[in-house]
Amino acid sequence: VLFIIGTASRWCSPADVESLVSGIPGDKRVIFIEDADDNLCIPMCKQVECGLTQAMLDQIIIDEIGNFLISIAGYSPPTREELQEFEEQEMARNRKRKIDAT
Repeated sequence: VLFIIGTASRWCSPADVESLVSGIPGDKRVIFIEDADDNLCIPMCKQVECGLTQAMLDQIIIDEIGNFLISIAGYSPPTREELQEFEEQEMARNRKRKIDAT
């Protein structure tokens, strides 16, 4: 389970989240976004202070979600050799389709 919480949330405090998560068995991770609200938006003054736009923060959050999903799925990205072999197989299938179509 992945929890991503803004520390300025009006609905729950970081301590509440940590207490809740501690009782959940299995793979879990909590990410606190400093000064973010319930929508994970950070104030403009914090953006300026950190040199970060909201879009940049959103991308970081998306990356963290992807990393978490990869970690629980046991997925490892294909190697360069595996990608090249896949591309060669696809090209061979496409050539065969063209021949079969004629």
